[in-house]
Amino acid sequence: MKKRLKVSIPSLRERERYIAFEIISEGEIRYEELEKSIWNTMLTFLGEHGLSKTSIWILKKLYNEKNKVGVIKCNHKALIQVLSCLGLISRIGEVRVVFKILKISGTIKGLNIK
Repeated sequence: MKKRLKVSIPSLRERERYIAFEIISEGEIRYEELEKSIWNTMLTFLGEHGLSKTSIWILKKLYNEKNKVGVIKCNHKALIQVLSCLGLISRIGEVRVVFKILKISGTIKGLNIK
């Protein structure tokens, strides 16, 4: 007999925000480089404790290397910290970059990413 995991009721779950972004750069940006750069910047800026409170995830399936468009999921209380960390990133590897926030939503469907 298998035991099922208990699912938290909606009132106890953290609310999430999805941030759609575009990277403006001179060259190609691979997902691995992007992920490493975001994590390192957030760790430096917020520290380990602050980073753990953001509940950040960079959604690999929704990152398009050709168009340089992606989605980040975070806690609704840490939205401002995540946006400020994205603004601090000026280089990914040897490529100069700027993050442009396209839309912020409570659901992936609300982002209307094609």
